[in-house]
Amino acid sequence: MNRIKQYFKAKKAKIYEKDYQFLLGFLNEKELEYFNKLPVYEKRHSLDVCYYLINKYGIEDQDLLKAALFHDIGKIKAKITPERKAMTVILKKIPFLAKFLEKHIYFFKVYYNHAEYGAEICKEIGLNERIVGIVRHHHDKNLMDEDVIKLQEADKKN
Repeated sequence: MNRIKQYFKAKKAKIYEKDYQFLLGFLNEKELEYFNKLPVYEKRHSLDVCYYLINKYGIEDQDLLKAALFHDIGKIKAKITPERKAMTVILKKIPFLAKFLEKHIYFFKVYYNHAEYGAEICKEIGLNERIVGIVRHHHDKNLMDEDVIKLQEADKKN
């Protein structure tokens, strides 16, 4: 049910003036340039993840908040629409089929590996190793890193 809500939220996603002001005060020019490569629904999601960390945990740590904004940046390597995302999520439940599609359809490969691609893009942008590590591991299981665990919670809720 949560995935269905996410789909409809993505379809009507908007970025507001207060969001732009937040980004302008938080990101440098190059970071903003890369953030703006995300489709609107991914920008909205990333902002919501960042705001969740601020509002629920009172996070002020710039690295964790930037990791929240860039955790899905790897998805810019392919055009992943909400419909394509829905396909990847559904087909991930059938592992052999997901593996096959990942090898033969580029957007599946990007979606399933976006954390690794995102870490590489974060390096390219010039973000520090802590941010790169959080982005790289934001889908890992059995973590000990509290920051990544908080990011995963915020990602799941948004």
